Amino acid sequence: MVSSTLLFASDTSSGQGNTLLYLLLLLLLLLFVFFFFAKRMQSERAKAKKEAKTSGERGTNPEVLEAYRIESKKIKIENQPFRLSGLLHILTNKIGKALKAHNHHLHYDVDSEVGRYIVGDNDYIEQILEALLKNTIVLGTDSEIVLSIFRSRQNFLVFDVSNEKGVISKVDCREYLTTESISTEKSEELNSFVKAKKIAEAMGGSLTLSSNKRSGTHYTLKIPYIPDKDNRSHQQQLKKFLEGKRALFIGKTKYETKRVQYIFETYGIKISDMKLEDFEKKKPDLSRYDMVIIRSSDLTAKHIAFFKRIYENPKSEFKIIISHELFEPENKIALGKSIAHAELFNPAIIGDVEEILYQMFILKSKAVKGISNMEVFDPETFVLKGSRSVREGDLKKFSGAHIAVAEDSKVDQRVIRNILNKAEGASLFFVENGLDMIKLLEEKEIDIIFTDINMPLLDGLTMTKRIRSNPKWENIPIISISSMAFKHEIRSMVLAGMNATISKPITAQEVYRALERFLKVTPAMQARSLKKEQKRNVYTDYDRNILDVQKGLDEVGEELQYMEILLETRETLKGSAKQVSKLIYDDEYLAMKAYARSLRDLYKNIHANEMVKILDELTHYVYINKKVYLMEYTALYQKNWMDLQKEIDRFVAFVIDEES
Repeated sequence: MVSSTLLFASDTSSGQGNTLLYLLLLLLLLLFVFFFFAKRMQSERAKAKKEAKTSGERGTNPEVLEAYRIESKKIKIENQPFRLSGLLHILTNKIGKALKAHNHHLHYDVDSEVGRYIVGDNDYIEQILEALLKNTIVLGTDSEIVLSIFRSRQNFLVFDVSNEKGVISKVDCREYLTTESISTEKSEELNSFVKAKKIAEAMGGSLTLSSNKRSGTHYTLKIPYIPDKDNRSHQQQLKKFLEGKRALFIGKTKYETKRVQYIFETYGIKISDMKLEDFEKKKPDLSRYDMVIIRSSDLTAKHIAFFKRIYENPKSEFKIIISHELFEPENKIALGKSIAHAELFNPAIIGDVEEILYQMFILKSKAVKGISNMEVFDPETFVLKGSRSVREGDLKKFSGAHIAVAEDSKVDQRVIRNILNKAEGASLFFVENGLDMIKLLEEKEIDIIFTDINMPLLDGLTMTKRIRSNPKWENIPIISISSMAFKHEIRSMVLAGMNATISKPITAQEVYRALERFLKVTPAMQARSLKKEQKRNVYTDYDRNILDVQKGLDEVGEELQYMEILLETRETLKGSAKQVSKLIYDDEYLAMKAYARSLRDLYKNIHANEMVKILDELTHYVYINKKVYLMEYTALYQKNWMDLQKEIDRFVAFVIDEES
């Protein structure tokens, strides 16, 4: 009896001890959960604060608006015809250094059905392809990077970027295909793919990725095919004229010329091959052929002497086409020029071949030789390079200047705009092609021009030649902003009449160097600067809580540009009041938090201070889950949205009145 009682007491004591232990463990678990979520909330607040600070430091910037549009797939797609070869040469220049560093070979395979001109948004297509090519290049070394362009049976224009040796793991592929938003925590390659995918979807297309050891890595962009109504191709005319003509390809191996051969075959030209060693042993009977294609890298002094006799014979109809490699030494290019009726710069595409064949055989022109030798040419002084960082006051001396920029790329427009905005009091004029620049010169007094080379309607080189032919404009400094970096390309800029060139990506140092060297302060500039200073007092009449117009103008520097940003922001935010209300009523707190952050960035960007404050408070109540307070903000947001629109309308009316 005693023992059973003791046993019972022992069991009771043991049970109480276990209960206390369980309670203690539960308490520790609750404390852990509490501290975990408290730390997480603190981290998220710190992150939000940091993002807010970063957003504030950026100032009024069109890039904020563009980033929001891409993320929300609200970008404006501008479909227009553009020359495919121009786009591909820009890409070649942009990725040239990376290709060389990884020892890759680059090829463009363009199907004959695609043609010289394609219709689409040149800027966004370039952004996507540049990102895909860069992502492909970093996958190993010593491989072929191929961009194939063709029209699918489903009537899509397909761009397939591949690296036959590079492989991405299945886990990474899955992450690429499932990730929906850009984040600072993700890799640059992943973010660029996500961004490209969003742009592709906004264009009504798609972007996919596949990777395995058998076929390597393929990025495939598909966008709706839009026919070129003007049909700028000379393909049919050339085919009729060239059908049955013979071309001799001379090279070390057949493989080295195969990628160009198929293009010539498109026009009905019959192809023959000859190894370089056979050509050197016994010179062929060229009377059997109409043209020869040989690489400048294979040329020797003996070859030059042999072909020069043919080239200098005025009765000869035989054509010599010299093909230059991507990283060809300048002396080799110069060697080939002396005997070339036409030159191709690899990676050549069907549009390049079509152009030289049309010039030689239809127009009977010898003007396809490329750039002729110049007596004096120093690319080192023509290419501007910044030597020091630009201080805040450096650009103020150009106040009152009228600076014009011809650039069809929205990205490069934003970059140079952000740089030139620091020139307080200067007026910036942006156009997207050479024809619009000519019209601008007829309407405005321009002090300096920055221009891209490859643009729709009228390219930068042709535009420069037209400007130089007009005595009124012959002394305006013209600075090229281009990805064209090879010496033969730079020579073409000099011959057109440009003063200097800045290589992309554009930097503040190089822009400042151009202004300092070529933009002379004139009495007209000083008068404009004084007039602008007198107008500054007008902007103090606006309610700075609703819209701080003065601050926005101080950062942007131009009334028209600030007005453009305000109108585009307003258009982008249409319907935001309804969306805020819906998310709050549906208890979608996570979605509301993300949406509020995006809105805050946009309002901060234009200095709509009251809206920024409202969104900060709204975000705070989302964190602490106070729906009662959140309900009040639906009406408050709507009221301030209406007040903001009135201030924007008032500023727009003022600017339009000033311009008229």
